[in-house]
Amino acid sequence: MEGVGRGKVRLLAHSTAWDEEFAQVKAEIEAAWGPAVLDIQHVGSTAISSICAKPILDVAVRLADIEAMDIAALTVRGYEHCGPQFGRDSYHLFVLRGGDGRSLRHIHCYDRREEEFFQLVGFRDYLNAHPDTAVQYEKLKRELAQRWPDDRVQYTAGKAAFIAAVYARLGPRQPCGDSEPKNSF
Repeated sequence: MEGVGRGKVRLLAHSTAWDEEFAQVKAEIEAAWGPAVLDIQHVGSTAISSICAKPILDVAVRLADIEAMDIAALTVRGYEHCGPQFGRDSYHLFVLRGGDGRSLRHIHCYDRREEEFFQLVGFRDYLNAHPDTAVQYEKLKRELAQRWPDDRVQYTAGKAAFIAAVYARLGPRQPCGDSEPKNSF
């Protein structure tokens, strides 16, 4: 993964190498956390086959219990544990950076009942199944990247309404039982 400098926005055409890198990261996480892992998914724009993306691999990990997460098992592999996010103990972020501080990978870790995991997966699946919506999203991303190339916070904020609209189409997506979502896209 090429990565992106802190706070910067850079978009590249989709690459099949991102799927290959995801397979490696998935194996790495499974080896590190074993039975604590319920699911590992490639999410974000690098997982949407028809659109451009920031070259940062986003991986969502659903854990049986967030308390079972072995932080040291990823930090020893070079990931920075950024701690709980947005005041939610049920969501932790790990970031792998290049030597120059570029973000290369974001590992989003969720407790098994955290709805955001299912939203990320549903968003990816929806855009892969609806190319017209994916094209609209790519157009928005390109416009925002041109407007905010040095401000990832503004770039991300500019996508929020579009993402929320897709989430609304998906409806709630909660697990039934311990491992399977009740809706599929």
